Amino acid sequence: MCIQRNTKAIAFFLIFMSMALNACTRAPGYMHFATPAPSIAAVAFGDTPIEIALSALIIEERTAARERDLTTLAQLWAHDARIVDSRGTDDPAAAYVWQGRDAILDRYVLAVFPAPPPPLTEPLDLVVEQQGNSATATLNNDRWRFTFAEGRWWLQELSY
Repeated sequence: MCIQRNTKAIAFFLIFMSMALNACTRAPGYMHFATPAPSIAAVAFGDTPIEIALSALIIEERTAARERDLTTLAQLWAHDARIVDSRGTDDPAAAYVWQGRDAILDRYVLAVFPAPPPPLTEPLDLVVEQQGNSATATLNNDRWRFTFAEGRWWLQELSY
């Protein structure tokens, strides 16, 4: 009888501690975004034709943005990349710029994840120009710049 009572007390204690610890793991209002293993498109590497590689990177960026996948997004953007929101004007002083990978990732968390972009229609109708280790692609009103470094293409800039 004494052993049975102790077993029940231990079970109750373990259940109580489990619930208490689980309740303390997240603060109220904390938004958790999944960070699955990166799924960088393999076509961004090696000898893939540039139109296919750049198209794959844009699709991967859009998919990661829709899935709230910061890990993949961090592996798509160059360290010194930037995003430029022209705010519908040609005046550079009116543009809002996110400079550097950390600022870009903050932009995703604060502005993109709450209202994810729609999926892209494939195949993408990109207009691509390449000059050495740099390339530019336009898609509708978006202008993407890419850089080739470390054996792969990186997102360098998005202007819209």
